[in-house]
Parts: sequence; C-alpha cells; structure tokens
Amino acid sequence: MVLNIKQYQSTRSTLISPPSDFSPSSDARGFVFCCVDGLKLLSSTLPTAPGHMFSVTNQNTFTQVLQMLFGFGVAALCDTGVCPVSVQTEVEKYESCPGQRNVELQEIVLVMQSFVEDNFYGSLVLSKYLGILIAACVQILFGPNNPGRVIKQNKNLLLVQKSKIIDSKIIKNFLDELLYKSPKVASEIVNLQLPKGTAKPPTWLLAVTNDLMRLQVLRPNGVLNVARQLFEHYGSIVTYEDQDFCDKVSTVIVTPPRVKPKEYSINIIEQVSVMLEELTNSKLRQQFLRLYKNLVHKLTADNPDLAFDLYWSKIFSPCITWNLNTKNPSMSKTLLGEKDAESWLNRLETIANSGLLQNNLSEKICNEFLSALLYLYHHVYQGISPQKTALLALVKELLGSSSSWPNKIIDFLSTNLNDKREVLWGNGPSGGFMLMCQSGNSAPRSSAFSLDPNDILGSNDKIVEVTMKILKSLPSGRDDQLSDFFLQLFRDVISSGSEPEQAENFLDGPADLHQFQVSLRKGLLLDLLCQTFGQKLLKNTAQTIALLKLIVVQKSDNPSLEKDEVLLISFGILSTYMRDEITLSESDESEIKSLIGPLNKISETSGNREVAKLSNDLKICIATKINLDSLPNLLKNQGDATASTLGSLPDIIKDLGDPLIPSRAHAIIQLGKQFAAKNPLVMENVELLQKILIENLTHDDSYVFLAAVKCLAQISWCNTQNILDRITYEIQNTSRKEDDRAKCMEVLVNIIKITNEMLPKYESQIFNCLLKCVNHQHSEIMRVSSLSCLGELCKICKLGILCHIQEIIDVCERTLVEDQSPLAKKGAILIIANFIESQDKSLFHELERETLRIYRLLKKVTASRYDEEVEHRALQALGVLSGIVREFMFPKTKIQHDIKIL
Repeated sequence: MVLNIKQYQSTRSTLISPPSDFSPSSDARGFVFCCVDGLKLLSSTLPTAPGHMFSVTNQNTFTQVLQMLFGFGVAALCDTGVCPVSVQTEVEKYESCPGQRNVELQEIVLVMQSFVEDNFYGSLVLSKYLGILIAACVQILFGPNNPGRVIKQNKNLLLVQKSKIIDSKIIKNFLDELLYKSPKVASEIVNLQLPKGTAKPPTWLLAVTNDLMRLQVLRPNGVLNVARQLFEHYGSIVTYEDQDFCDKVSTVIVTPPRVKPKEYSINIIEQVSVMLEELTNSKLRQQFLRLYKNLVHKLTADNPDLAFDLYWSKIFSPCITWNLNTKNPSMSKTLLGEKDAESWLNRLETIANSGLLQNNLSEKICNEFLSALLYLYHHVYQGISPQKTALLALVKELLGSSSSWPNKIIDFLSTNLNDKREVLWGNGPSGGFMLMCQSGNSAPRSSAFSLDPNDILGSNDKIVEVTMKILKSLPSGRDDQLSDFFLQLFRDVISSGSEPEQAENFLDGPADLHQFQVSLRKGLLLDLLCQTFGQKLLKNTAQTIALLKLIVVQKSDNPSLEKDEVLLISFGILSTYMRDEITLSESDESEIKSLIGPLNKISETSGNREVAKLSNDLKICIATKINLDSLPNLLKNQGDATASTLGSLPDIIKDLGDPLIPSRAHAIIQLGKQFAAKNPLVMENVELLQKILIENLTHDDSYVFLAAVKCLAQISWCNTQNILDRITYEIQNTSRKEDDRAKCMEVLVNIIKITNEMLPKYESQIFNCLLKCVNHQHSEIMRVSSLSCLGELCKICKLGILCHIQEIIDVCERTLVEDQSPLAKKGAILIIANFIESQDKSLFHELERETLRIYRLLKKVTASRYDEEVEHRALQALGVLSGIVREFMFPKTKIQHDIKIL
C-alpha cells in the first residue's frame, strides 16, 4: 500500500483524539492499533520520500502518536515490572492470552523498526522510547510467554495461525541495532532493572539485562562509556562520595556473563589498564577514581593471576625491564624517556594514594617490584628532583601492604653500587629520571683506603640515609613489623660482625671491600634505628632478650671476639628493658637475671674501657633489681608522711633499679635522707637496702659511687664493721679516682662522728688506713686529705690516739721537712695543733720525750720561712707547750726548811 504524507496528516486528528466514550478497558486496544495502522502507512513512504520533513507542528503530532502508542499499547502489552518507570501508565492490562499479547507487541516493534532505521524519525523515537523498545524486544525474545513457547505449549492450530509468528532473528537483529544506536543504552538497561513503583522486575529480566550490560562493557572503551552513562544518569541523585553506589556500578561492570567469563575478565582488565590515562580529562574524575579503585580490587580478588599478568605487570612494566637487566642489541639507549617516566610515576602515585596496593597480591607485587623502586628512590634522592615525594609515598605504600618487606630492605643494604648494570636509572635533561641502557665499565674506585665511613661508602652511597627516610615514613601501627626488621637486621649484623680480611697491601683496605661496605651500612643503620625508634623496636621481647643473651654469653666466653659495637647496642637495649617501661614476663626477667655472671666476666676481661664500664653498670642494675624484688610490697607500694620533704618512698625504691645514672644516684641520695629521718619502713629492711648500696659501690660513675658511700655512712651505726671495711677498702683502692677516694675520707670522718663511743674499737683500723694514704708519694690530694682526716681523728679520739703518738709525730715531721706542698704542711701543723688542743695539759708532763719532739718541731717551723698561716698555727701550739717545756728544762727548786731540834 502506498500512502503519502498528506494522507497521513489528514487523519492525524482521528489518531490523537480518542472518542468521547473512550474506555481504557474496551477501546484502548482498538485505538492503539489505529495508531499502528497509521504509522504503517507513514512508514511505507519513508524509502520513497526522503526529502519530506515534518514541520514543528507535525513533529508534535508524530510525538503525540508515539506517546499514545507506547503509553496505551506497549506499556499494557508488556508483563508487570518490565516497562521502564518513565513511560509506565495506569492502563489496565489487556485480558487476552499472554502469547497473543506478545504477537501484538512484536507487530508494534516491527513498525517502529522502520522508523528507527531512518535518521530523522529514529532520533525522535530513540530520544524518548529507547528503553521501552529494548524492554519490548527482551520480552518477545526472552520472556516466559514468547511465541516460541506458545507453539510448544498450545496445540490449537487456530491460535498459532492468529499469532502470526515471525522469525525471532528479526527481533534479535533489531535489538542488536538498538543496543548500538544510542550512547545511553547502559542507563536505559539499568532503568529496566529498577523497581517500577510497587512492581519488581522479574528474575528473567534481570538475568537478560545483565547480559546486555556485559555486551556494552565489551565494546571499545566500554568500561568508561558504561560508567559515564551510569554516573551521568544518577549524577543528580547520588554524589561521588556515595561508596555504595560506586560499589554497585563496579559490581555491574565486573560481574562476568554466564558465557565465556574468562574472556570477559581479560577484556575488562585490559580496559582498566588504560583507563587511568583517560581519567585525567574526565569531568567526573572523583567518581571514576572510586570506580577505578573498586574495579581493580574486584578484578584482583576474583582473578589474581590474570590481574597480575595483564594489569599489574603492565602498570609496573619499567620495573620489570629494570629487573631483567639484559641489553638487547636492537634496544635503544633510552628505554623510558623523561616525560614518559614522569607520567608513569604520576599513575603509580594515583594508584598508591587510592589504596590499590592493599590487596591479595600485595606480597607478590612487593617481591617483584619493590627492589627496582628502592634503587630508583636512591637515584632520585641524591639530586633535587621534585619526584622524591611521589616515590617515597609509593615505596611507603608498598611497604605498608606487605609483610615481607624486611627481606627487601636487607637486600637493598647489600647493594653493590660498583656493579656494572646494562639497564639502570639515569638523569633526564630536565632534572627528572629515565630508564636507559649503558655501555662500558664503571669508574674504578680509588686504591687509597681510609677508615672514615664516608670515604669507605663513597659520596654517592646514600643507602642508609634513604632506608632511614623510608622507615620513618611508615604509617603508625607498623611497630611489630619494624621490630621484626630490627631483629632480622641485628641477627644479620651478628653473623657478619667479624673484622674483614685485609688485602696484601694494607693501603688497599679490606680484601672484600663490598662485604665491608655492607657490614658498615648495616651497623650504621642498626645504630640509627636505636636512636630514632627506641622502644618501638622492642615489641618482640622474648626473641630480643634471647638474642641479647646470645651476644653477651659469646663475648664472655671469648673475650677476643671483635663485637664491641654490637655489644654496646645490646647493653643499650638491656638498659631499656631494665627501666620497667616494658612489661616483662617471668621467663624474660629470669633470662636477664642470668646475665650477671657473663656481664661481670666481660667487665673484668674486656680491653675496651667503655664496654667494661657499661657491662659493670648493667651487672649492678640487674643485681639491684634482684634485691629490690626481695623487698616487701609494703615498702614498694606504701607512701609515708614524709614524702613531701624526703621524696616518695615507692618512687625511691623504683628508681634504685633505674639504669639511668642520674635517676639512680638521686634515689640513693633520697634513701640516705630516709635513713637520716629513721623512717620505720626503711629501717626494717636496712639489711637488703645495705646490699643494694654496697653493690652500687662497684660503679665507676662518681655520682652513683659517692651517693652510695654517703648513704652507707647514715647507717654506719647499725653495721659499723662491714661498712667501715668497705669504705677503707675504697679509700685504698688505687683503681678509683683520687677525688672519689678523698671524698671517701670525708665520709670516714662522718662515720667517726657517728660511731662516737664505739670509736676506740675501730680507731686503729681507721688510723692505719689514713697513715697509708699519707705516704702516697704521687698524689698531693691524697696526702692532704689524709692529713686533714688525721687531724680530725686526733681531735675526736683524744686519749684514744695516744697509742699512735709516735707515728703521728713521725708523719708530721716528715711532711714538714720533706713535703713541698703548702697544703700538706698546713695539714701536718693542723694535726699537731688538734692533738695539743684536745689533750689535758697534765698529760704532757707524762709524755716528756714526745712533748719535747713536738716542741722542737714547732720551733723549727717558726724559724723557717713557711706559709704565714702555718707559722701562725705553729706559734699558737708553741704558746701552749712553752710553759710545759720550760718546766722540763728548768725545774723549779723547792725550798725545804730542815729544822732540827738539838
């Protein structure tokens, strides 16, 4: 039939104006097919009249016809929940068999096919009714009542004849055409999957539309196109911060179809690999970044092997090239230009900042690519490249996503920077970096050998500095891994801690310079770790203490073992454990206490003064801890009324075991005040506290030693003999500093005053100790101090000193005659003066010979040119003795009256 456009226009009023008695239940069907017939007439003119175009009014008429056709026709013929919400009407469903409805529906679809094929009319149809056309085709082809099923389920030939079944390939081709006609197909497919009011889409529709969506994704740039449609379609409803919505979009894209799922996943991975480059100019960058993150995570989780081979290997392809380190003759000198390298690093930074490296392939990614990035960061770190920050963020993210990174850092420390590489990181002309091939040998190192670490490692060796920079940037909460790395590095340093073998020519340095450099790097890094991270390295207490014990025992068994640097670090770690800031188990404490013997042996046999001093300090600290553990809890926990002036007793007890010298010395001083105040709690445990003080007397530090000596003096009244024995020993201990020994003499004088009536029992011991020090030929301070203490002894002992009067006079005479020290002469005169002043004058008549010796000695002093103060004291003493000596020399004549009575 041929009908021109004018004929169609003349009937438009009939088509768009329903009769006044129109009823949806009775006349809608007839009205719809009236529209269908009219459109059939119009469609027949399309091939023959391409130049005929509707005016604006006629376009409106055509649009109204389409609206009634789809609103009253297709919407009513589709099953419940199939039609999109935007064109769903309140028209009641036709009460005819489902098969017949599908036949009528396909008739409408075929009519619309001719219009869709035309550019002009197709744009009018697809702009509003693309979704409903797809829904109609899907129902005809895949619905439960499609014509194919009607033939199988109905044996009534009359029904089959009326159904006018056509080949489903026509509808299938039309559906394929619709899927490629518009760039907004994905959003229309999603519309079909959404609930229509109270009606939910049927299950079969969801399955079919999911497959249709997968077809859209498989198209060139399908991932971006589908995602863009979904984001733009819902942009006014859902913002990019809505993580759930992005998850749904990524789920729609990533979920594979029922047929050929592996091929689908490969296609998606390949698209995602290049997707990041497309995001730079996207207006919806935030949404796409979140979607990109979800896609990568899902693909990596669902297909790890494919994701690594097709995505991660492509992302890190320069690292793979660097790792291969093989130069192909056909390979150009520049493998990755500076501009491309910058772009590549920017992509990696985006991936790192998005958290994409935190996945189930983190370990594999770290193992494969971290080494190359560490070398690259070391190369960039030496210059002023602005890419340092980006590389540090990337390396930090890789370390944070892997538990095996300590092995990679250890390998990085073993780098031989003098090795010749075919492929290496180089400097770009604009200050960036590039990947390049090189030829020729590396520059030889200088043959002169220096012991300076900077000379040994070279100015270009920043490996330790770079490693510390990376470790400092690790996120919080990685203390356990940092502790494991520290232990691993510590073990490595111990195993390679021996001195390197020297070359035949000493100036050439070690025979294996590289091995020496590696040992030096590890030692420097170990020291820096302890200084920087402190207690964070000591999370793994049991293993750390076991390692420390091994080091200490080895050194004590073999004093010639060259591990002093490692030993010093071990002592520092043990001191940290002794501070009670880290909770130790009973087994850990037992292991530490067992080190007293080895530490004592090290302090006695080590030729390194610092090692000997620290080992002795640790031994004292551990022994103090053992004694403190024996104290009753009442003493360690209960405060006292004098806490405000004398310090808190629990704090004093706690600080007595502190390895820090100032804290321990201050605690000993405060304990001495508690002894002076006669605190009952302290006095009840004086024996244990005395053991602690005597143990601290072996300390080399003057602050601790003198504090302990003075504190012992406060309790000398209760255990005089033991304390006096120890102090006199320390006075005569030549390994002590002279100043400390002199201070001990002052403490001895205080003990003399404290012992009071008991002094005669100990005065011989004290006198003999001081007499030995007076004869000290090489120390003026010892002679002066001992003379001063002898003077005090003479003043206090009074009659008790008479048994040593001959020795005292001999000492004073020898000092005044032979000693050149003015202070010593003053001390000798002080002894004589104190002796004379402290004795009763009648006593000198009984000591005629000694008195005359003293008198002659004083006369000799006054006749010589001594210090004025010496002469003055000598004159004072002579004034006392003059009358007594005159009586010796000129005895008074007694007049006797002898009267005899004859």
